[in-house]
Parts: sequence; C-alpha cells; structure tokens
Amino acid sequence: MSPDPASLVQFAGLFALAGFAVATARADWRADSDARIEKLRKGDFTLLLADAAGRPVAGAQVEFSLKRHDFLFGTAIAYRPFADPTAHGEAYRRFILDHFSALVCENEMKWYFTEAKPGQLNYAPADALLAFAEKNALRMRGHCLFWEKAEFVQPWLAGLKGDALAASVDARLKSAVGRYAGRLVGWDVDNELLDGSFYRERLGAAGIARMFKEAAALDPKAVLFVNEYGILGVPEKTERFIALIRELQALGAPVGGIGIQSHDLDRLIPGAVSEHEKDRPEWLLRHPLTPEQFIATLDRLSAATGLPIHLTEASAKLPDPAQRAEALDILYRVGFGHPAVGAVMLWGFEASTHWMGPDAALLAADGTLTEAGRHVDHLLREVWTTRGRATADQAGRLGFRGFYGIYHLRITLPGGRVVERDVNLDKANGATAQTVQL
Repeated sequence: MSPDPASLVQFAGLFALAGFAVATARADWRADSDARIEKLRKGDFTLLLADAAGRPVAGAQVEFSLKRHDFLFGTAIAYRPFADPTAHGEAYRRFILDHFSALVCENEMKWYFTEAKPGQLNYAPADALLAFAEKNALRMRGHCLFWEKAEFVQPWLAGLKGDALAASVDARLKSAVGRYAGRLVGWDVDNELLDGSFYRERLGAAGIARMFKEAAALDPKAVLFVNEYGILGVPEKTERFIALIRELQALGAPVGGIGIQSHDLDRLIPGAVSEHEKDRPEWLLRHPLTPEQFIATLDRLSAATGLPIHLTEASAKLPDPAQRAEALDILYRVGFGHPAVGAVMLWGFEASTHWMGPDAALLAADGTLTEAGRHVDHLLREVWTTRGRATADQAGRLGFRGFYGIYHLRITLPGGRVVERDVNLDKANGATAQTVQL
C-alpha cells in the first residue's frame, strides 16, 4: 500500500507552505519550545508527610531535588566500555548516571549479536546492561527485534525462506521478547522497513504484521515501534512512513509508536553540510534542516497517526564543538518541547567509543566534557531540573512545582533526625497528593 504520487507532490507543496507558515508564526521557535516545556513537562506536586501510624508530621524541613526525568533523555550504551574496570569505564558509567533517564543497547539486543550462530544464544551482555539500568532507575528501550536491511542479517538466516524463516522469526520473538517481558519501555520491532526488504520480500506485509502481533502477545506492556531514518524535513518520505504505519495497522499490527532516527543533525547548522558531498552515505541526508521543518515533521506524524514519537537514534557529527553544541541544543529543545515526543536518545556520547568518532562526542577520551557535553550538562542538570526547600504545614502538607520525574527528598524532622526518601512524581503519580511515610 502506497500513497498516490500526485497526492505526494501536492502534499509536498502544502508541507512547504505549512513550514513557511510555521516559521512565520514562530519567529522565535526557541521561545515557543520553552513555553511548551514549561506547560507540558512540569506539574504542581503535593506531598503529605506522615509517621508510621499515619499521623501528619508538621514542621518538617524538606529538601527536594529531581533525580531522574520522567521524559526519556537517553543514550545508547555499549557493553565493552560499560564493563571496563578502569577509570575510563568509571567515567563512562558516571556520565550516564549523571545525565540520562533511559538507555538502549547499541548492539547487544540485536539478533545478529544474540544469535550469531543458530541455536547459540548470547544474552549475557544485554542482561548486564539491563540490570545496571534497573538498579539505577533508568528505563530501557529494546532495539531491535528485526532489521530489514540484508547486510545486517546473519549468514545462517540469510538463506532461509517460507516456513523455515517464519519459524526462526517466531523463535526470535519468544527468545527476546519473552526474556525481557515487562522490563522494557518498548521495542523497535522491524527496523528500517522503508529502506530494506529482507523480511518483507520473504514473508509479505502480513508476516511483518505478525511480528507485531506476536510481540504484543508476549509482552503486552511494551510499546511497539516502527523505526526509520531520513524522515525529518522530507515530506515525501514522511508520507510513505505514514502509509506504511496505516498498512500495518490495517493488517492488525498493534503499532504503538513512531521511532525517528537522525544521525545527520549536522544539517541543523547552516553551511555545515555540502549538498554535493560525494562520500556521504544515503542515510545521511545532505540538504539543510531547520528547526521549523523539524517541528513540522513531528506535527505531521502526530496529526496523521496520533501515535507517540521517540527520537530513537540521534547523532551530531561536527568538528566544530560550538556547532555540535548548537545542533544538540536544537535537538533537545525541539524534542522536549513537542507534545508527541516522549524520548530523545543519543546514539552514544563518549569519544573513543562513539560509532561516528570523537567529532560526535559529549565526553572526551580523557573523561572531560567537550563543549557539546558542557552544553547538554547545563540543559539537563541546571536548566531542566528542579530543586528547592519547603516546610510541611500543620497537616504535614507541602507543595512545589517541578519537572515530572523521580525526586530525592532529604527530610529534617522537628527533633533533628534526618530521613531520606525517593518519590515518583511522574505524570500519573504527580497528579495526586503523594503520602511519604517516615
């Protein structure tokens, strides 16, 4: 199922006009995003302090600080640097704990990693990374169950067709989804369907829909995503993406979310990318991308599908560290400020292990922050955070406004004893008064 070419041309023109209208209406897109962030990402919280018998504790002094955002600010994590016992590994782990609320395995959950040879399963690295995430209140995305591009299919799998391939797909679903059921935010089910065709050619669209159905049966809590690149600022491919989602849904696939990859965020910097650059691969677009076009693409996907959006794989490779910081500033402000977006996931952060090299890094190889790292650090730990003090009234009640997330409380009781607690004030829990038992 694909849209009519004439309608694509017509929509492309409308999209361009809409982009102009958005640019005109949002002369200062940053101010617009900041206003949305204040409205969408914060709540008014009430805490009720009580003793073991349920009686209110009046007069307690409470210091509160945001520990983990409810919004998924995340990164890809790789097992090798994570497991490094040296100071280098410690810096890698510490950066994650200080800045992110979500993780995704860079390779360790992909099929070619977990079953390089038929029947020989290796989930130990993924298990370790997920255990680290759970221990530290970091949520994890699953990536990816299947990958449509033939070059990423294991040799033993590449020759299978028909029932043999379908049986292997079912076994993969049971193995991966069953293993992590109830523990992941969601799965990228079949990666890059618009750019590869290994499974679709052999199993048909119905076979792809079956992947989603079986994954949902194995883990009803996981949100199931389609994940694609080359979408931002490209009306024609955006429409094909929407058509794909509708086709899968018509076949009964419980598509629950839209994943957008963009390893070409250098396009956000005017003049940083040459449209005539010959050695740039096809998955790195060459034409410029404005913040307004970025927002317009998100608006279109949200309006057409009603699905949540995750910015699943983001990289900004720029030799100029100031330009890298600017590109990431746009990424974060646009994503955090859009009502349909629930995650912004970098695809790595450390210079010696980043798949695009040190020019895409936030953390230098010596463990110090790059200029881009300092800027992201400032946004996440200074601008988009909440900390303060309040005193419980006679009813043991206190209130404050802050970003949704997990808060650490340091409570000094009237007698001087100090009690520490963590409390989850996400969008669901933050809407009602939370009792903190002391």
